[in-house]
Amino acid sequence: MKIEDIQMRPFTCHQSSISLAHGCERCFFLKERWGVELRGVKVKEGASLGKIYHKFQQLGPGHEQEVQAWVRKMQTDLMAQVDRGEDLDGQILRLANLLTTLYNKAEAMAKLFWECYPTPDYLKTIGTEIKHSMIIQDGALKGMVLGGTIDKLIQDTRNGDIWIRDHKSTGMKTLDVIFAGFPWSTQARIYRILAEDFYKNFASLKGFILDGILKPGIKLCGKDEKNAKLWNCDVEEAYLRRVKEWYAESGTAAIRSQAIMFNEPLVSWELMHELLTMQNLGSRPNIPEAYSRDPSRFHCFLYGSQCIYYDLCESPKSRWPELFETKYKIRELEPENEDSETDSE
Repeated sequence: MKIEDIQMRPFTCHQSSISLAHGCERCFFLKERWGVELRGVKVKEGASLGKIYHKFQQLGPGHEQEVQAWVRKMQTDLMAQVDRGEDLDGQILRLANLLTTLYNKAEAMAKLFWECYPTPDYLKTIGTEIKHSMIIQDGALKGMVLGGTIDKLIQDTRNGDIWIRDHKSTGMKTLDVIFAGFPWSTQARIYRILAEDFYKNFASLKGFILDGILKPGIKLCGKDEKNAKLWNCDVEEAYLRRVKEWYAESGTAAIRSQAIMFNEPLVSWELMHELLTMQNLGSRPNIPEAYSRDPSRFHCFLYGSQCIYYDLCESPKSRWPELFETKYKIRELEPENEDSETDSE
């Protein structure tokens, strides 16, 4: 691969783009402007668990079989890759086998969240997984594209108020990593703009609800089979009880839901500063050196894991063609898809 042939992708500013650029401009460039990713399949247990948990929250209580069928299809597709000889390092098979454990964890997490925060009858879900992008039409940010996927929009049928709702999970020891800075979070601000543009007449858009839950550090095992016989219940129920006990013994709040009311201008001074910074980044040339590597080096080992682009950053560009032949590739552009599951009644 010739490095000079790599083209930049059209820039859409997501809330994650802002967080990424804050940490490291070069990481932002490689991921979002070039679309660089690792070759092969990298098993990301936390991300896969979060994806399944999101599916449970998207569909809601009573749809466990649908989520299970969805996970089984993923496993079937992965095994088809193995059968075609595409699993060169065993990671695809590992992920296929891991999905069953992750499904059990996600199911327990969702059920315990619903038990802790049951949805009142007066709250109606009017949209899930809303993928939307918009072009800013005027002002200093004219021409900038904002985009994102809103987990859920709910309506209080008693007064018509609309709330954005987002579900997050973490494998860290405290929910503070989710809720710290929530009142001024970029995500809440960006999603507010997207929601208002999507529905056009959102005078009733009131605020943002953030739900957080710790990922359990135990998995379904033989102990649950023994407990199921002892307690005269199914294995899943026995595991659910054990997860609840694990949460209780963790010494910290494991499940939390918090709401903020929108009480600032649609585009606050802080958000304007962030967007102007991203506008500047989005207008820079297709030259890696125009994007600074994190001078603090903190982002290089964020959350105790080495950044996947570390080898590119520490190597001279003369070695990049070799690295792209062996370790990296350019992700294929995905077609724009604005389909959403919504109920506007």
